[in-house]
Amino acid sequence: MERWIDQNELGVRIGMVVPAYFSAKPSDDLVRHLLYMTLADCHHYLPLEHIVVVVDGDARTARLAEELRQHLAGRHGRTFRLMPLAENHGKLWAMQEGIKALLSERPDIEYIAIRDGDGDHVASDLPRLARAARFLAEAYAGTRLIIIGARRSRHRPMGWLRGELEMLLDRITLDALVYALALQGRALNLRHCLGEGVPDLSSGYKMYGREAAELLFRDAQPRYEGLTPYDYWHYGPETMTIVEAVLQDTVLAELPRLTWDGQPATSFGEFRLVSLYGELLAWVFCRLAISPVVAAQMYDNHVPSLALRTTAQGQEMLTTLRAFVLEKLCRQRGEAASSIPEPKPMLPFL
Repeated sequence: MERWIDQNELGVRIGMVVPAYFSAKPSDDLVRHLLYMTLADCHHYLPLEHIVVVVDGDARTARLAEELRQHLAGRHGRTFRLMPLAENHGKLWAMQEGIKALLSERPDIEYIAIRDGDGDHVASDLPRLARAARFLAEAYAGTRLIIIGARRSRHRPMGWLRGELEMLLDRITLDALVYALALQGRALNLRHCLGEGVPDLSSGYKMYGREAAELLFRDAQPRYEGLTPYDYWHYGPETMTIVEAVLQDTVLAELPRLTWDGQPATSFGEFRLVSLYGELLAWVFCRLAISPVVAAQMYDNHVPSLALRTTAQGQEMLTTLRAFVLEKLCRQRGEAASSIPEPKPMLPFL
């Protein structure tokens, strides 16, 4: 039988990084409430001094996080570390800074959780993710692993449109990884994923084993692959890290987690969706050296299953997104856009 570790022993092995950034839209009271929801219960699951809150270049968020930091210090006699960045660099940059700090300052930490500061990632899911990480660390004799806190629905917390596009992104990313690994004589290990559709690669609630965190955040250099640094660090915290992790034989697993039925605050709504998802898909194809012809087929394979295509506006967005991705891919590879095949018509009946 598996050796059981109680929460007191398990918790001291966990670190946490909370990237925090709020636009000017939510009120101070809402931001306070969301930060409190994110951090107030953490002392039940890990030492507060194992938590780094990285404020991504926003003075108001830093001020409100400092209020909470002092409040928890007064209540518990210890509190989290606050790392305010002078400029906004993007969530991936904030994650990297926080993880590097934990790796250098806490050699006893074996697993590092990433939780957003907007209240969507509840602390009570931490023990389940940590137990899965510890189990796999023993099974694989190492901590080169990522445990994904998987949402039961991508649509309900983010809205229907973003849910459709994120599903498309994850499906194509998975196809591209399977294809790229097969060319190397390797197979993608999905043994520890749920098996209920495509794994939730884009979930922001993840737990990294220490070895994976060192590979992805301390030792690696960014691969921009046609993206500007701004787009890479802002768009890439989930897709880029998953792709790089799989290429380096990192074990993936996922467990279901709680999520908001509609997020109360998000900065992703301020991005243009075709640009956001188009840049990510183009990066995946460039990074994995996939030709425009193959990329077009991968894209076209998944459009029929999307409910998004059943509206005229949805069809227009999917067509625009396809052109954006494939034309950017051609430019990056120095190929003519004329090499992009036209999509074949779908069957007119089901």
